[in-house]
Amino acid sequence: MLTADQIDDFTTDGFLVIDRIVDDEAVAELRTAYQRLLDDPGIAAGDRQLGGITRQIMMPSLADPDFDENEVVDAVADVAEQIIGGPVVRLFDMLIYKGPGHPHETPWHQDMAYAQMPFAPAGTFTAAPLLQFWVALDDADAENGCMHFIPGQHERPLLEHVVASGEPDDDGRLLAIRDPDSALDMDQVVPAPLASGGCTVHAYGTPHFTPPNRSATRLRRAYILNFMATDEPG
Repeated sequence: MLTADQIDDFTTDGFLVIDRIVDDEAVAELRTAYQRLLDDPGIAAGDRQLGGITRQIMMPSLADPDFDENEVVDAVADVAEQIIGGPVVRLFDMLIYKGPGHPHETPWHQDMAYAQMPFAPAGTFTAAPLLQFWVALDDADAENGCMHFIPGQHERPLLEHVVASGEPDDDGRLLAIRDPDSALDMDQVVPAPLASGGCTVHAYGTPHFTPPNRSATRLRRAYILNFMATDEPG
């Protein structure tokens, strides 16, 4: 259960770091399933290169039952209900993989920008009850590509975005905030290192970024789940 202070922190900042969401056994099972999908690109229909540069598997839950029902799904759904204050539904899941020495960052962006093709226009309202959970299946820090956030932006109008890489009409395009050094206060950046089994949760209007994997030996396997409020019973 989240504390009242944690929920207040999320409301204020637009993100929350949860040091531990599942145990080592659950992480080990998900790592095995993750590797199955990485080793055989033909298994998952949503296997692609995000922006043409970073391995992404959309909807792994459709390709492997271990991603459809597991302890992470149950745990983050409980957290989502506490933050939103009512029943939630899982929208989609994905895997984003940055192996050792992966040279590409995931640029500063807001998830709400992906709501339209090629991107939602600047000024779009971003305070919808939509949440993304970023679950670390490896220890993640600034060296191998942990999440970074800008607090307090999540209820403001959407910033201007551009297509950073990929084709503008491709679902796998990579979006970025235009001129983030001017649009964002970089003095406010909060890195969110995690041990494996920890997670972050952020609102769709929260700017976030992950650096390249600069490690020569360490993996960075992220398991990502998205939830929204629903009127249907849980």
